[in-house]
Amino acid sequence: MRKRPLRSAVLAAVMVVATMGTAFAHAMMKASVPEDGATVPAGLSEIELRFSHPMRMTLVRVHRAADDQGVAVNGALPKAFSDAAKVSIEALTDGAYDVSWTAVSEDGHVMKGHFAFTVSGSTAPPAQ
Repeated sequence: MRKRPLRSAVLAAVMVVATMGTAFAHAMMKASVPEDGATVPAGLSEIELRFSHPMRMTLVRVHRAADDQGVAVNGALPKAFSDAAKVSIEALTDGAYDVSWTAVSEDGHVMKGHFAFTVSGSTAPPAQ
C-alpha cells in the first residue's frame, strides 16, 4: 500500500520538472522586418518585430550606423502586449541602420535586442 503514494509523488515531481522549461522560458525576438542583415529599398517607413511570447515595447531606437544619427519614431509605441509590434519611422534613405529595442514580457522580465539592415537604391529623382 505504501508504493502507491510514493509512485504518485514521483509522478508529480516528474510532471513539475517536465513543465518547468515552458514556465520559465523567456520571450525572445523570432523575426524582424526587415530581417537582420537584409538590404531593402529606400523609403522604408515601418519596422516590425515578432516575438515568441507577447511583449510590450518600451523603447525602439533606429540610427544610421555611419554617423549614429537617430531616426525619428513616428507616434507612440504600441502599449498592448502582443507577439508582434509595428513601429512607424521616418522614411529611410541609403545607408546602414542599427535598431535596438527594449520590451517587457507579461511575466515582467525586461528583454533587449538589436538587429541591423541596409537601405540601398535611393528614390530621389535624378539631377537635371
